[in-house]
Parts: sequence; structure tokens; C-alpha cells
Amino acid sequence: MGESDGISEATLRELIASGAVRAVVIVGQGSGWAVQVEVGTRRRVLRSAREPIRWWKSMDRLTRWLRSDLGVPEWTVDARHYNPDQRSV
Repeated sequence: MGESDGISEATLRELIASGAVRAVVIVGQGSGWAVQVEVGTRRRVLRSAREPIRWWKSMDRLTRWLRSDLGVPEWTVDARHYNPDQRSV
């Protein structure tokens, strides 16, 4: 997940509203989860206001946010690099 490919939540909302998001992928890394969206041929990671990547510790909170706050009904999960025993991302 590259920092230069980061997008803000506001931009993500605009992309979803315009129908530009082709896919949403929840990516596990360390003990956290991040969101990548496919726009055109690129994958872009959601960033926070202060950090290059917005991380969630809880898959429940993340999926609730995607469905309830953003209205995203479907996503895939890439858990290849998820390790719940790792202390930080």
C-alpha cells in the first residue's frame, strides 16, 4: 500500500457517489485493517487526516463504517498479511 496512492474520506465519498469505485478491498497488515479502493486501473488506500493510511483494529467497526456510513454493500478481504498477535501495524 503506497502512501502516494492515498485518498481522503471526502474523496472516497465522492468517488462512491459518482460510481467510479470498481471494487473495495479490506487489507489486513499486522494487527490492523486498511481500505483500498479500485478506481480505474489503480488501487488507492484510504488515508487519515494525520497518517498516510487509516487503520482499524476492529473488522466489525470497519465493516459497519463501510456499510452504514458509506453505503458500500460489497467488498473483499485480503488477510494474507494479517497477524492478530502483532502489537502494532
